Amino acid sequence: MRRLLPLLALCSSLAALAAGCGDSDRGGSAQALGAGDVIGMKALHFKPDHVQVPVGQKITWKNDESVPHDVKADSGADFASKTFGKDGTYAFTPTTAGTIKYECTLHPGMDGTIDVVAK
Repeated sequence: MRRLLPLLALCSSLAALAAGCGDSDRGGSAQALGAGDVIGMKALHFKPDHVQVPVGQKITWKNDESVPHDVKADSGADFASKTFGKDGTYAFTPTTAGTIKYECTLHPGMDGTIDVVAK
């Protein structure tokens, strides 16, 4: 049993690490979105779903799957795309710092966050 304790501790640590490495960025820090990067729409999720951009940087969403999507701000900004299909895109450029919450109105639970920071 003594020899198993270090192994069990290692397994427990690896399991905890793996739990924090899922597809969703919820609860974690925002991923910096560079100029030219896109927020993908895949498996009914925004990828990444939590990003950080400076004021004035264009944000582009791209539909990477065959089901239609849209993008609509819930708070922190005022934008709403039309529904678009595979390979379609929508872009928005934030003009003020703050937090923007947004969603795909066609798919409940498909939502994201943008942290807009001053330059």
